[in-house]
Amino acid sequence: MHQLITKIGKGQRGVRDLSWDEAKQAAREMIEGNATPYQAGAFLMAMRIKLEGVTELASFTAATRSYVAPVTAPAGLHVVDVPVYAEKHNTHHVCVPAAIVAAAAGAVILFHGVDNPMVSSDLPRVLAQLGIPAALQGDDLVATLQRDGFAYLDLALYHPPLAGLLALREQLGAQNLFHQVARLLNPMRAHSQVVGVAHPPYLEKIPEVVNMIGGRRLLVFQGVEGFPELSMTTLTNMRELRDNRVTRLTLKPEDVRLSPGSFEIMAVAPSVRPERSVSKVEGRQDSGPTSSPSARPERSVSKVEGRQGSGPTSSPSVRPERSVSEVEGRQGSGRAPKDIPALEADTIQRVLRNQVRDRFRDWVIYNAAMFLYAAGKAHSVAEGVPLAQRSLESGAAAQKLADLASTMNAPSPLPFDKAQDRPSRSGGEGVEQPKVVHV
Repeated sequence: MHQLITKIGKGQRGVRDLSWDEAKQAAREMIEGNATPYQAGAFLMAMRIKLEGVTELASFTAATRSYVAPVTAPAGLHVVDVPVYAEKHNTHHVCVPAAIVAAAAGAVILFHGVDNPMVSSDLPRVLAQLGIPAALQGDDLVATLQRDGFAYLDLALYHPPLAGLLALREQLGAQNLFHQVARLLNPMRAHSQVVGVAHPPYLEKIPEVVNMIGGRRLLVFQGVEGFPELSMTTLTNMRELRDNRVTRLTLKPEDVRLSPGSFEIMAVAPSVRPERSVSKVEGRQDSGPTSSPSARPERSVSKVEGRQGSGPTSSPSVRPERSVSEVEGRQGSGRAPKDIPALEADTIQRVLRNQVRDRFRDWVIYNAAMFLYAAGKAHSVAEGVPLAQRSLESGAAAQKLADLASTMNAPSPLPFDKAQDRPSRSGGEGVEQPKVVHV
């Protein structure tokens, strides 16, 4: 292991990428616990500084997959794989209501992630407040996907060694390459994947990796706080992998006939969130594109899909609705961080029950349309918007939430302390490298 650390940690001039076999060896040493804690920490931090190469990341992912069998999906169940391993500090988990809306419109979506005690609200706690199970495995997981079109897989139950390596984030003070591996794990080997990233280099690397390890379709983009969520405030850089071709795209709300909004639309509990710049919140790390046409030559999704014009958008004078935070009186409400999962769940329930019609609702629709496009239920994100709107207005989304909650025996929302009150965990259970064409 020390030789591999030396190879990637020699400094700017001497550093070298690992070969496929070397990367596989390093992955196995850490997954099997043969590397000492010092060696694992040194390797992961050196790799974070160097940044993984495409071959390294593909080899790590392939090696990590080899330790667990994929979850078998019935033929004809077209699942969209959505990894959720980033950290929320400032904004709602809008991917949750968006996925439920999309599921009510016919999509089948699998989330997978881990508990994160370091943040005031993580996705499993939000699901628990909604009464949605977060500990399904094996046949129970597949049955829920078939019946309800949405499920969450806890990585700690599916791949404990990988979850343990992700937990090093607390000791190392930063995420490591295994967070990228988890994003690419694709436990059901779904034909379609939606991946959110925070750092721009992964926009180029991840499509290459997914194609190298046999993936078929992928949407990867700089999401809100690194989550698989489109922003209502800025243009989103995307890459789409399809039929061995990678297409560079951009997307903004106006492209799908939705009005853009301010950051406040996406924010949760403004009075308790830490001060961070919007660029960092949206995962752009001061390196995202500017609004200048010369700085972003990518085509918009609407143009790629034959939608040369997005049509008129609504102006603030026409749509004076307040944001969810204003409607609920959260400006200066002084909510404690432990209340945030309940706050998010309350907002989600109101939106799905069609009790809120504001820009936050538009944000949910925007992301639901993206999931419907990834699921093949719409030919474009723009085409997915009216499908998502009908899902809400017809009551289908509200019914879907009720169906998901009925899966768990608990009749009421769970307490805040997930360490004691989390739902009990039950349930069972050489790569070809095709050429990628960039356009």
